[in-house]
Amino acid sequence: MGRTRSALAQPNPVETLAQWLESLRRRSGMSWDQMAQTAVERGLMVSRSTLHRAALGKTLPKWKNVQTFTRVCGGDEREAKRLWARADRYKAAPAGGASRVVVLRPQFITEPWQLVHAMKDMWRENGNPPLRELEERAYIDVKNKVSLLPKSTVGAVLQGRMPAKGLLLNFVRHCGNVPEDRL
Repeated sequence: MGRTRSALAQPNPVETLAQWLESLRRRSGMSWDQMAQTAVERGLMVSRSTLHRAALGKTLPKWKNVQTFTRVCGGDEREAKRLWARADRYKAAPAGGASRVVVLRPQFITEPWQLVHAMKDMWRENGNPPLRELEERAYIDVKNKVSLLPKSTVGAVLQGRMPAKGLLLNFVRHCGNVPEDRL
């Protein structure tokens, strides 16, 4: 008795990303130690073990680590981002790997949950930056650490709380890298 059709038709995007990263490393001819050393020389702080884990395919590596891996090996960063985003969506989807919720374009959002879902998707598409990093991007008073995107508030919004209009605009501005004329 053979495998079922669905078992063959559903490649794991996390493993696909890992295989792509490993192919980059092999093509570059660098060892793991050489990669880590090159990263440090370029000011990209990442350990040998972090790079190695990224190419194993057991867990989804952080975007910054995939980006560093790609830069060190001379790979195509747009392709890396595409593969990473696909793997991230796969990991975020309900069991079975297929998302049941379609992310709507802003003009078609009519329900609060759709807005929150679109914000989560924007956050994922931009590499899942840590909430502390978003908070720092939106500082209006660095000395007193006053931000337009407090990490606790952004965390609550990403968990389902409706954002205020100002917070939404600042989230899009600082997380989505959307030009001012499109806000």
